[in-house]
Amino acid sequence: MGNIEKLNKFEAICLILVIIINQIILNLPNSILVSTGSSSPLNTIYISLIAIIFTFIVCKLFKKFTDKDLLDISHFLGGKILKTIIGILYIIFFTFITSILLRYFSETLKSIYFKDAPIIFILLVFLVPPVIINKFGLNIISKVILFFVPTLLISLLFLIYTTASSFDTSQIFPVLGYGVNETFFAGLSNIFAFGGLAYIYFLKPLLKSPNEFKKISIISIAVSSLFLFLSVTSLLMVLPFIVSTDETLSIYLLTKTVELGRFLQRIDAVFIFFWIFATLCYTSVNIFYILNILKKTTNIQNPQVMTYCLSAIILSAALLPKDIAEVKFLEAIIYKYSTIILVFGISFFILLFANIKHKKLCVRT
Repeated sequence: MGNIEKLNKFEAICLILVIIINQIILNLPNSILVSTGSSSPLNTIYISLIAIIFTFIVCKLFKKFTDKDLLDISHFLGGKILKTIIGILYIIFFTFITSILLRYFSETLKSIYFKDAPIIFILLVFLVPPVIINKFGLNIISKVILFFVPTLLISLLFLIYTTASSFDTSQIFPVLGYGVNETFFAGLSNIFAFGGLAYIYFLKPLLKSPNEFKKISIISIAVSSLFLFLSVTSLLMVLPFIVSTDETLSIYLLTKTVELGRFLQRIDAVFIFFWIFATLCYTSVNIFYILNILKKTTNIQNPQVMTYCLSAIILSAALLPKDIAEVKFLEAIIYKYSTIILVFGISFFILLFANIKHKKLCVRT
């Protein structure tokens, strides 16, 4: 990782998409449906608009800092101390969400296909390949993601299309669901669905053309918004009971309703196959990000030596929850509010105050 390869526009877009789409697959829509009921489609449009506006503002705040990421800007604003604090917070954040996601998906696979398999073996399946691929650097990771993401998106569109005949449009009424407060005020907390913005904060130095940062960021969030809306709406209109249950993998239930005649059965296994690769890509990106942030925070010249240690930490953290109930709690509460505080709160204000400081320095000179 001494010399980090740069991403072109499409590689960068796919990198952000694989993060958010992966979270959509792993039960993100269910969190929105349970909290907002029949107003979930409206709530999704609402938070998507806010996320796009937020992204536009973030891009504006990054404009004065060419080739800089959040760590560089933190150093500009508060010196090495602030840079170290932010670096540690994001290392913990990315490590936490990686371990929780891996445990969540592993538990799902165990309950569906591998009931007698020890959970640690399934976790290792999702950890070993990303560790290996990170040895080859960002260039290989981005090429794998660029090849795979279109297939993933097409498979989701196909899933939604094939279930469209079962749509019950009456399920979106009442449009305001549980009320105005739950839809627009309390429902604003569903902005955590766009936690993928955390990756945008560290994207600019990785781009071949930093001037395309704004376009990449907005396209990524806009496409993610579309797929989030389609997923939430499809689940609501096909599986209305979903709003009052706490399903482990709601999108998987949608695949069980797909019918393609007698010649093709167990179509759900095909989607699971795609989602396994999505999880591997997600884990690869997270490990790369953690190592890159570790390098910039500690000035370690070769953070690859920490790869195995990091993998052990992720594995240990993934094994800490006693059962799937604890994993769901960590996802629904800890992940949700840590994303809102760190990604939409602390990081945003660092960018804002850094711009104010930059403006004052320009005035003085």
